[in-house]
Amino acid sequence: MAELSISNPVPSLDGVEFIGVANGQEQKFLLNRDALEDIEYQLFESDAPLMQAFAKHRSHIALVAAKALDEGKGGARTVVLQNLVL
Repeated sequence: MAELSISNPVPSLDGVEFIGVANGQEQKFLLNRDALEDIEYQLFESDAPLMQAFAKHRSHIALVAAKALDEGKGGARTVVLQNLVL
């Protein structure tokens, strides 16, 4: 599995949008809000705790995003990560 770095995380109504870079290729991702709420066992009513959870699980999120790219997801469209299961 390729190593993926995360940059520019931005909270949105749907979750957290970010850019992932693996093997010199940039890919837009959206991590579904529900995925972070599930892993933290709480609902996020504002952006601050959502982004804290994103930061806390950043390395795991990078692994899940890299796996999605290895599975052939990606390209011109945003890759939506529905859960954080490897």
